[in-house]
Amino acid sequence: MNTNPWSLPKDRALRHLLVALNEKIADACDVDTGDNGDPCMITLHHTELAKLRAHVFLHGQRPGTYGVFFEYPHPVPGILETEENLPLPKAIASLAMHFDA
Repeated sequence: MNTNPWSLPKDRALRHLLVALNEKIADACDVDTGDNGDPCMITLHHTELAKLRAHVFLHGQRPGTYGVFFEYPHPVPGILETEENLPLPKAIASLAMHFDA
């Protein structure tokens, strides 16, 4: 990953997710530095496929869970685009699968 998660001005829950994700797939994704500055959302992109992205958000989620919106370089019919209220292990697994493309 291209940044120290603890140095980001993001909610502690998102920084915790980034640390856990970094241990799992550090070489596959980076934090998008063009983020909108929302402390409750972060955008990640694949290191080689810039249009393969995921937006992780806390807005509207139960405490201790994450929402993820997936973006693909090309439309993929029948593929889940959003997951909500994911506990940390499931969020990490979903992101790992997404960026393992």
